[in-house]
Amino acid sequence: MSKIFIDKVENNFSETLRRGFEFIDWGKYINKGSRVFIKPNFTYPYYKKGVTTNPETIRNVLKLIKQKTDNIKLGESDGGNNIFKAEHAFEGHNMYQICKEFGVELINLSNLPSEMVKGEILGREVEVLLPRLLLEDVDCFISISLFKVHAMTTLSLSIKNLWGCFPDAGRRVLWHQNHGHKFSLIAKVLKPKIVVIDGTTALDGHGPMFGKPINFGLILVSDNTVAADKIASQIMGFSPAKIDHIAVAERAGLDPSDDIEINKDWKQYRRQFYLKKTIIDRFTRLLTFNNPTTAKLIYNSAFTPMIYKVVNILRTRQEHAVVADTSKKYKGVKNY
Repeated sequence: MSKIFIDKVENNFSETLRRGFEFIDWGKYINKGSRVFIKPNFTYPYYKKGVTTNPETIRNVLKLIKQKTDNIKLGESDGGNNIFKAEHAFEGHNMYQICKEFGVELINLSNLPSEMVKGEILGREVEVLLPRLLLEDVDCFISISLFKVHAMTTLSLSIKNLWGCFPDAGRRVLWHQNHGHKFSLIAKVLKPKIVVIDGTTALDGHGPMFGKPINFGLILVSDNTVAADKIASQIMGFSPAKIDHIAVAERAGLDPSDDIEINKDWKQYRRQFYLKKTIIDRFTRLLTFNNPTTAKLIYNSAFTPMIYKVVNILRTRQEHAVVADTSKKYKGVKNY
């Protein structure tokens, strides 16, 4: 049986979080000396409400985990298509100070030795690149994500957050074909035991890098990433059966049972979110999520600079703002 705790955060976030951890009986997963790895969502080089994991949420999770073990690592990979380095995100989310405060090791997953992991998901052979650290040296994997919409995958919750464990940012954008099966393989291999979906601020309209922040005031804690995403997607007004990666993960058996124990009726928190795709979103989804050849042509070929010049003409005001923000501030950005 999967367990899900969901509640409104009123005045005391840390107390609500503690009750959530106790509800899922987190002591089964972490004891003295347990090796814990925490994966936040740092899809932007500094904290943006609704877009990236709130540093204070991370601080409160660390306060709890430190009660049981000192062996804690926190990490993220470089930004998609090498837009920014993980170190930029660490600095922009105050991770250097927070991790030093709690004695936590901070890791750029893109700098670690990795290996290709192969597996069969629903009869289809897929493979993903993952850091060996996550495969060999972790007893409890914790995913800290958000309630947010995503232009390419409709929603970005706990399963989508795992895609950031693919350490090669340049290749990651080329590997979106069969993404539901690949996300499921990562979830199957890494086996997140604690899932936190932080909805204190959610993201509506457009994701993953910009959109409309919503003061949602909600937190969800679970012991199963698929069960968590199924309920979270319904809270946001979406059918999990129509979200490819959630549906694939469920059919692949990553949710151990339809029998989910929830502390209260989640329907009282339902709110309809909307995904607004741009022209670039639609063409990107059509050309790169279905065909590896066109993905390589667009992202990694002699034609890439020319394609980006055309794309630049079609960008919305918000897209231009994101490009300008990251290109001016962060070294190594691909800005064609």
